[in-house]
Amino acid sequence: MSEKKAPAGAPLWMTTFADLMSLLLTLFVLMLTFAKMDVEKYQQLAGSMKNAFGVQYIKKLAGIIEEDGGPMGVTTKSKVPKAVVELQIDDTIGDDEKPEEEIIEPPADEDTLAATVEAAIAEQISQSSANVEEREGEVIVRFPGKFAFPSGAETLTTEFLVALNNLATVIEKSDGDVIIAGHTDDLPISTERFRSNWDLSAARANSVVHYLLEFTEISSSRLAAMGYADSRPLAPNDSEESRSLNRRVEVVIRKTATPKTMPVEEITED
Repeated sequence: MSEKKAPAGAPLWMTTFADLMSLLLTLFVLMLTFAKMDVEKYQQLAGSMKNAFGVQYIKKLAGIIEEDGGPMGVTTKSKVPKAVVELQIDDTIGDDEKPEEEIIEPPADEDTLAATVEAAIAEQISQSSANVEEREGEVIVRFPGKFAFPSGAETLTTEFLVALNNLATVIEKSDGDVIIAGHTDDLPISTERFRSNWDLSAARANSVVHYLLEFTEISSSRLAAMGYADSRPLAPNDSEESRSLNRRVEVVIRKTATPKTMPVEEITED
């Protein structure tokens, strides 16, 4: 009498068991993912996905001025997703406890505006990635070009976005106009996207304005974008070190707002 041979392959119950283990593993991975989430990395990943799939937005850019660089056109694709998101959840408040009233900070005083700006971007200043200069009636914040943008491009770096977010908190509490000025060195540039340094400097200034309009509460009536190319150098363009000083973007914060309308003189007939 011949013995029955077992069928080839794994037993049928093992397939069901393997499916069950796979489902349990997936469940535990999901539980771990939701238990601890890095919000900053999630936002960066979401922004990258949005750019990859071409998600567009249309934004009214009132008050934007481009000088000397010629018309650049308005781009509708968001290239600078918000890199830093503050998310604070207070789970220590009991049912019988009431949260403290929100403290509304007064607008930044004109005499202390420069000090407030320096405090907001103290980390970038300590790393020589920003400097602040106070002139009569305005505060100028300078960021090196290599810190703010990739070489030959107008997209904003993640480090620059962090500084812009901190600076925006101060600007939102002030009243004056804000001018974003792009500057380059004297080395000529000619690409499919930028005809010259005029186009590049104007595009970089516009990128900053786009970001402030999209992700902050700064009014569009306060903002202006200007491109100066190499027409206003800080140092002679005779060395790489001097050229790096001239490649920059400036955020000029005026201490008082300028009138938006010009008075109309009454015309009388003789």
